[in-house]
Amino acid sequence: MPAKATLLARTLIGDSECFGEVDDDRFHVVAGDIFGARRRTGQSLPLKDVTLGPPLAGVRFVNVMGGFIKPGRTRRPDRRPRWLPKQVNFPSGDGAPVVYPSILTGAMQMESELAVVVGRTLSKASPDEAREAIFGWSVYNDWTAAEYGENGYWATGKSIDGFASWGPWIRTDLTEERVMEGLAVTGTVNGERVQEGNTQYLIFTPSETISDVSHRITLFPGDVVALGTPPPAVDVQAGDHVVCEVEEVGVLRNDVIAEETSS
Repeated sequence: MPAKATLLARTLIGDSECFGEVDDDRFHVVAGDIFGARRRTGQSLPLKDVTLGPPLAGVRFVNVMGGFIKPGRTRRPDRRPRWLPKQVNFPSGDGAPVVYPSILTGAMQMESELAVVVGRTLSKASPDEAREAIFGWSVYNDWTAAEYGENGYWATGKSIDGFASWGPWIRTDLTEERVMEGLAVTGTVNGERVQEGNTQYLIFTPSETISDVSHRITLFPGDVVALGTPPPAVDVQAGDHVVCEVEEVGVLRNDVIAEETSS
C-alpha cells in the first residue's frame, strides 16, 4: 500500500457511526460530507483498537458477471457488460464472520473482486461522466450459492443474507487509469492461493460498466459496483479462513462459520 494513500473507513464509537481516514496505523476521525468536503477533527485512535465495519452502511450492490477476458484476447464489438443487482442484507466488513447457510444443498463460493464506489447521482451517464463520479475503490467478496447459479437464478444465489463482504476501507485517491494499467486480484483459502487475476484484463473499464448500469438503474452516492472475479469461483466450507486482496487497495479477511440451528 503506498504510504500516502487516502483510505476512508467506518467504525462505531459507542452507538454512533464514525468515519475516519486510516494513516500511520491510526484511525483519524473525520467530519463533514463524506462524498464532498470532509476534514479531520483532531481525534484519532490506534487502528489496532478500532473494529472496522463495511465502509458504508445501507448502500446497494451491483455485481458484474464474467468481468475478465483471457490474456491475449479482445472483446467482441457487440459485447455489453453483464451485471445484476445483488439485494443482500447484512454485509460484513474485514475480520467479520460469514455464515454458511444450513439451507444450502450445494457449495458456497468465494469470489475476490475489486469494487468501485459511486460518489454522486448518475442517470444515463456517459463513460466520461461516470469516471468523474467515481468516489473510490474497495476489496469485495461476492459470496455465492452455486446451486442457484446452476439453474440460472444468480440473483438468488448472490443475495442470501450476509453474502457480501467488503472493506476494510475505500481508497479514494486511486485513478481508473491506474486500475486499467493492472492491479493484482488474489484470493486465498486457509493460506492457499486459489484465485489470481489482474485488472488489466477487465473486459470493460469501470466507467464503461457504471455508464451501462446508469442507463437502466439510477445510481446514488455510495452505491457499490463489484467488477467481477478472476475465474474460477472457489468452494468454501465452514471453518475456512478466506482472504481477498487487491493490490494498492487492501486486504479483506473473513472466517466462514456454520449456521447455528436449533436442535
